[in-house]
Amino acid sequence: MRRPRGEPGPRAPRPTEGATCAGPGESCFPSDGPLVCALEQERRLRLPPKPPPPLQPLLREARPEELTPHVMVLLAQHLARHRLREPQLLEAIAHFLVVQETQLSSKVVQKLVLPFGRLNYLPLEQQFMPCLERILAREAGVAPLATVNILMSLCQLRCLPFRALHFVFSPGFINYISGTPHALIVRRYLSLLDTAVELELPGYRGPRLPRRQQVPIFPQPLITDRARCKYSHKDIVAEGLRQLLGEEKYRQDLTVPPGYCTDFLLCASSSGAVLPVRTQDPFLPYPPRSCPQGQAASSATTRDPAQRVVLVLRERWHFCRDGRVLLGSRALRERHLGLMGYQLLPLPFEELESQRGLPQLKSYLRQKLQALGLRWGPEGG
Repeated sequence: MRRPRGEPGPRAPRPTEGATCAGPGESCFPSDGPLVCALEQERRLRLPPKPPPPLQPLLREARPEELTPHVMVLLAQHLARHRLREPQLLEAIAHFLVVQETQLSSKVVQKLVLPFGRLNYLPLEQQFMPCLERILAREAGVAPLATVNILMSLCQLRCLPFRALHFVFSPGFINYISGTPHALIVRRYLSLLDTAVELELPGYRGPRLPRRQQVPIFPQPLITDRARCKYSHKDIVAEGLRQLLGEEKYRQDLTVPPGYCTDFLLCASSSGAVLPVRTQDPFLPYPPRSCPQGQAASSATTRDPAQRVVLVLRERWHFCRDGRVLLGSRALRERHLGLMGYQLLPLPFEELESQRGLPQLKSYLRQKLQALGLRWGPEGG
């Protein structure tokens, strides 16, 4: 039945009184509902763009013991997710952890500690490490995955407590985690911890991870690199090396023992001539042979006539948001590769971004390689 001209049509249904609508086609939720309240609370905790203002009133005026673990975990996750290395906020989290030590489970502590390792920030709070050691001693047998996550953060800070290492490398702990859903990821973390012990803790005399339990640490490029591959300089650097050296004189994305994926690896003679990779063993021995623990970088290359040079891409997202401090995982990787005897050649994003086209990039790579004393082509052998 047609509507007479001038008569208004049926009235569109109105949103429920007191509801919040984000836009056409989206759901409406009560403004006082738990979802909207939770989102509003997180929004209020988010930091504004750089440069940051002083601490928000919530954190500036409240004493740490008056804040809830939920609020502090949200803050820690936000800092870690967005690579925000804010000393005042990180110190507030560290002080909260110390003040609330007896009230916090290791499952909460692992989330509070995460930004310190990721952002490569060791807090000034003097009780930070003693507090974590007591929590690990108390909770290690209760939450094995949380325990290993805490140790991973401390590994990035070079602050591994021996007592906790004794526990996670004990046969009982290893047998226990082998039957859990997290077995593979825990074994990967334990393999990294064992590498840190090998390279960085010469004084450690406790149990170690058995060889049969060890797995490659990072056998392929990290997820963040794969997700941002279209923004990476890896392809153009690879093309520059191909034109400069030839395909046979470098390897890309090669995983070296004990499981670190390298961006580009070159082999060179003791005189600096770049050699075809196929004619050399590209891997240095691991563990470093006949070397005191923690001294691999100074000794391994002198015992092998061929040098192994690793070109390390330092992309923008490998740094904290300020662009000056490497993320903890990146710093750890470079530190361990250096201790194993690989000669590192960093390629910072600022320098790569300043190259205009392939010819300039080739000139840049030539200067970088020659500064290490490397030679190639007819004059290089």
